Amino acid sequence: MIYCPVCNKSMIILEYEQVEIDYCPSCAGSWLDQGELELLLDLPAAAIDLSTASEAPKGKRLCPRCRKKMHVQDFPQTNIEVDICPGDGGIWLDKGELLTLAQIDSQNEAGKRLKHFINELFKHPS
Repeated sequence: MIYCPVCNKSMIILEYEQVEIDYCPSCAGSWLDQGELELLLDLPAAAIDLSTASEAPKGKRLCPRCRKKMHVQDFPQTNIEVDICPGDGGIWLDKGELLTLAQIDSQNEAGKRLKHFINELFKHPS
């Protein structure tokens, strides 16, 4: 079991197209292990370059997997601030940020399907 880096509550695992999304029902944040966002959006492996994360400032949140302080940086080509584990490259997305990334990528079929899944699961308006 892993605990939310924001509210320290137990997270649940949601599965979408064979990808596990660790979700906090308390604060609605999501944890994705390295490479899972690419799988969700049907992008090539390592298409999302977060290689500069270790140079970004450390935030206050601890990685739900290894408990190290995560680095804070803007997600590539967006103004979405994400927390990235310096150890395994996992990504923490606050409430609504996964949906925002799916909407940005909704020009491809994977982004459209992910957006629909999130809207249905969490009852976000389309």
